[in-house]
Amino acid sequence: MSHTFRKARDAMGLDDDTEFVLHALRHTCALRMVMVGVPLYEVKTMLGHSNITVTEKYAHLNVDKLKAAVDRVQGSK
Repeated sequence: MSHTFRKARDAMGLDDDTEFVLHALRHTCALRMVMVGVPLYEVKTMLGHSNITVTEKYAHLNVDKLKAAVDRVQGSK
């Protein structure tokens, strides 16, 4: 884990959260782009996926359920 990311986790009080890792942020970013209708090719390009098959995994998610989950998480702040 990079020093900068560790400092950011500490500042947010997430230093003990073993699931808050940098790669999870990439998934969150891709998921949010897909949920608001960003074309998969653009998501692929922005995240640097090697091929569109990697990116397509995000398109097969149940967007309604995921949006409800995001709304619940954001409402719990």
